[in-house]
Amino acid sequence: MKEKIITILIFIAIISSSFYFGLPRLGTFSGVDEPYWSYERVPDFWNAISKGNWRATNICDKPGITIASVSGAGLLLMDEKPKDFKKFRFQPKTPEVLEKIQNIYFNLRLPVFLFTLAILPLFYFLIKKLLGQTTARFATIFIGLSPILLGISLIINSDAMLWIITALSTLSLFVFLKNKERKYLIASGFLLGLSVITKYVANILFVYFFAIFFLEYIFHAHKEMEVGKYMKKALANYALLFLTAMITAFAFFPATWVKFSVLINATVGNAVFSSTWPLFVGVIGLIALDIIAFKTKVSTKIFDFFIKHKNILARTIVGIFLFLVVFVLLHIYAKLNIYDIQAIIASPKGIGEGNALYRYVGAISSDLYSLLFSISPLVFIFLLFSVFGIFRKKELGRDSITAIYIIIFILVFYLGSAVNDVVTTVRYQIMTYPLAFVLAAIGISEALKNGKIKKMIHPIVAVVATIVILIASLFFIRPHFLAYASEMLPNKFIVNFKGMGEGSYEAAKYLNSLPGAHEMTIWADKGAVCERFVGRCFIDFKKRTFANNKFDYFVVSTDRKSRSLKMSGSLDYADFKEIYASKNPVFNTIIANNPNNFVKVLKAEEFLVK
Repeated sequence: MKEKIITILIFIAIISSSFYFGLPRLGTFSGVDEPYWSYERVPDFWNAISKGNWRATNICDKPGITIASVSGAGLLLMDEKPKDFKKFRFQPKTPEVLEKIQNIYFNLRLPVFLFTLAILPLFYFLIKKLLGQTTARFATIFIGLSPILLGISLIINSDAMLWIITALSTLSLFVFLKNKERKYLIASGFLLGLSVITKYVANILFVYFFAIFFLEYIFHAHKEMEVGKYMKKALANYALLFLTAMITAFAFFPATWVKFSVLINATVGNAVFSSTWPLFVGVIGLIALDIIAFKTKVSTKIFDFFIKHKNILARTIVGIFLFLVVFVLLHIYAKLNIYDIQAIIASPKGIGEGNALYRYVGAISSDLYSLLFSISPLVFIFLLFSVFGIFRKKELGRDSITAIYIIIFILVFYLGSAVNDVVTTVRYQIMTYPLAFVLAAIGISEALKNGKIKKMIHPIVAVVATIVILIASLFFIRPHFLAYASEMLPNKFIVNFKGMGEGSYEAAKYLNSLPGAHEMTIWADKGAVCERFVGRCFIDFKKRTFANNKFDYFVVSTDRKSRSLKMSGSLDYADFKEIYASKNPVFNTIIANNPNNFVKVLKAEEFLVK
């Protein structure tokens, strides 16, 4: 009973703090991508459902079905149609219209936020089943009090659902591998099916899960059965997981009922999968050939080799990860300048020039930088503790095996992104966060087993201290949770160069407070400002826009600086380099307590080219 009360109190602390920080932000935020969902995709999805127009449920290429389904519950709270307000985004608005736009976002964000909180007990249940109560508690605390995960839960975007479903699918598979209960395999497949109709990047799990089945034999299952029997069983289990995923995706994506190719394009036929699909099929074919024709003689030799050297394999995987961690830290603290990490993450769609090895290492290092410095220093420390712990163990237990699987996932995810010429910013790699938090929880659980630490710190004290530290981080970063940067990162560095609109609401609110705001015309480098501004607003770089309008204010931000300077090169209306470099704004919102990360409002007349 005592242990149950402690767990309940942990959930109360997480949920109450989430409400405290999250609820006020539901209406007072303006995002850069959300209008696509709020005005079009979510209403269009439910309109198609109500009319039985299944083809029209294919609302975008994400495909975004789960976010449209959950967010759509907010439509029941509205009297107005969101699409009717799309036209006001760049046009003058009355206070009444502005209030209705705010209500639209509040109502559509609220179900996503509540769903995130409601799903936390399932994380706890699966992690407890896999790794025990202590690890489950700390993992749930890390997940529930993460600024990044709180921030993503407060916006309408497919990533808000992606991290939840993919992590639960992965944890369910891990539980199946440990307990051999088929219901967890089916649950993993079900969640995998939901994952791929949430966002196409989840297709990487098809490859990752396939690899995990065979790594499981190397690290553990070889103790229980001979390789031939295991191989047949593993292929059958993978086939069941795959089939469950495809049936689920088909069942919950109505457009596939009309046109089956939509399902293929969203899953195994997606561009994300195309680069690895031939290799993937080839490996399955070779395994099947070995089972049928050679009675697993080839597989036996291969597996025997890796089983014999499994500790070397584990340490090699961990060693690669630690090398990359040190490599990133040297770039930050020792001024190692092999790569310009800030420049790489500022242009995430493209991994630069040079030979493949140079480009891939640069991309993966930049990805890891974004992860390591967008988590609390406390989490970072115990993540490393968990990783180092693998080196100390001669026999790998389930905690170490799980840690290895998570490290492999992170590395495979980064490598897959690099192969597809993408650098994963904070939002792009949102799938890695919950698993990274599980990795850190393994570390703190191991630390608390240490005799000296156990005498110094009672586990309950550790829980309370962890909650207090993480809530403090939320307090100091509020309300810009998605822009969180580790307290140990120097101010000259920025983690999230591709923000979701942080500071836009505040800039618009300031402008709205000025006399005659309805008659003003402004230029902003992101549409999120325009949506909450009552006057006329432009965001483009067309010459006629600047020739035909007299601007009162410019609104500029750090995360759009690189784009704006590239696109404004041919304009002779204003000097954008001076605008972004100006130290005298009339209003300035500092993001993530970093003066170099800003949204500034400046008087336009001061920067006009004479």
